[in-house]
Amino acid sequence: MSYGVLCDAELIRRVADQDRHAFGELYARHAAAMGATARRVCRRPELAEDATQEAFLSLWRDAGGFSPRAGAPTAWVHTIVHNRSIDVLRRVVAVERRTEDDDAELARLPAAGLSAHDRARARECERRLAGAVMALPDAQREVIELAYYAGLSQREIADRLDLPLGTVKSRARLGLKRLALDADVLALTR
Repeated sequence: MSYGVLCDAELIRRVADQDRHAFGELYARHAAAMGATARRVCRRPELAEDATQEAFLSLWRDAGGFSPRAGAPTAWVHTIVHNRSIDVLRRVVAVERRTEDDDAELARLPAAGLSAHDRARARECERRLAGAVMALPDAQREVIELAYYAGLSQREIADRLDLPLGTVKSRARLGLKRLALDADVLALTR
């Protein structure tokens, strides 16, 4: 069957039934426009790519939630990418805000034991580490952030993300391994 002749609503219905070919056709039709929407919201290409990817994953998982009576399929698809773009921005802003808060806290530490050079090095270490965490794949970054920034246990992360505990442990291990091999993070140990 040629999926190119199907309307978007029918493609979404088939995606809800886990039809990979229908998903591929939906992607081919909407990827460019969704990417443009994500770029307008995120204003940073790497964030827009993340948002677009998350939007398509969400579309794959939640296609059963689409109702043609609620509106046009294209509006639904673009709402998903818009919402994912905002989610990506919120995560980035939260990490940047934590980094700024940590910098401010470091600046308030008493000078005893920390020279200006040591404080500057600590701020640079925090900046590099935050950048390395942001460069992780989304799944690994999410687990690392929930563990280290939100202070959740692996079991709590598994419950929050509705994932098997083994998946959370694997993502954490892979993320930490990537961080350990990151050139910026390695430079921190020298």
